[in-house]
Amino acid sequence: MISLKDYFKKKYKKFIQNLFTFLYGLIEVASENEIKKSLTIKEIKIEEITYNIFNTRNCRLFTTSIHDQSVIVNNKLITGPSFQLRVKEDDKLFARNNASINENIVLQIGTPRILKKIKGKVFSLLSGGAAKTNYFHWLFEVLPKLEILNRSEKIENIDYFLLPSVKMNHQLETLDLLNVPLKKLLDSNTYKHFICDELYVVDHPFRLTNNTVYDTQNIPFWIFDWLRKNFIKFKSSKSFPEKIFIERSKSISTHRNIKNKEEVYRVLKDNNFYFVKPENFGIKDQIKMFYSAKKIVGLHGAGFANICFCNPKTKIIEFKTNTTGMNSGNIALKNDLDYKGIICEAIGKSVGQQGQLIVPVEELKNKI
Repeated sequence: MISLKDYFKKKYKKFIQNLFTFLYGLIEVASENEIKKSLTIKEIKIEEITYNIFNTRNCRLFTTSIHDQSVIVNNKLITGPSFQLRVKEDDKLFARNNASINENIVLQIGTPRILKKIKGKVFSLLSGGAAKTNYFHWLFEVLPKLEILNRSEKIENIDYFLLPSVKMNHQLETLDLLNVPLKKLLDSNTYKHFICDELYVVDHPFRLTNNTVYDTQNIPFWIFDWLRKNFIKFKSSKSFPEKIFIERSKSISTHRNIKNKEEVYRVLKDNNFYFVKPENFGIKDQIKMFYSAKKIVGLHGAGFANICFCNPKTKIIEFKTNTTGMNSGNIALKNDLDYKGIICEAIGKSVGQQGQLIVPVEELKNKI
């Protein structure tokens, strides 16, 4: 039975949605002819992969800043630059793929946010909720979009960059190294609904088949090459150990951690591994840390994104479940690293890649 509080909360939410629909109008999906009139599409190629660059003028953009981006011209939702990421019912990995335009959130709730006006050219780099905090998604999904657009339009000519978030150090530091000015950054948490003179959107850098699990395990080589060329030159001058263990911070380890960590940590310490939490270091130090390492061990997670900065033949040992996939393995393969995955038993409440993992200690000793 619904509580009185929830009842009024639901009623209030519906009232707000109706109010903003009255203010800004009802949204419908644009027809093919309407799309042709309002949208310019330019194709560019990187490594024989064709990417679309979408450009439209005097349009609205609405976002939940998580799973939906809605590009609207004259109250018509534009297919192509809009996206709506959804999980299929039977997907045990909870991977979000781009669904039909008919599932876009504005067709259900309208645009219930005050409309802000932005003068100039805006480039949206939104790609889904994970990039708001997750380092891997930021590095491989968001930043490469700059290179895609730069193949057609000069980045310095863009007035504003709409980003999933600009609150985390790795976000601000990487953008600074890529010469994207702080004054040009728009946080999607603040800019959820705006109208601008001109909008640019590009295809996702590696979600090429709309199968997120497959695509994440088959990231194109050009992305690794671009990241290395643009960031390794900024590595710090500090010295770091050759053997490192990627330790997960308490803030992100609640959904995936090592059950028998005392045994595992003892083995690692006996083999002179240095324990690090990459997020506690600046980007330049993280790059140097992984660039200097010869052996890296860790539990599957975003920290492994940095192995794209490793030197060839660096040994990588990843603790993972049998459903984790080959995200890190793909990065290792593209960078000519010596990758070994250790399949761990997941106990208790475990879903997909998450849970309490028991690392087979003897296997670790043999592979280390």
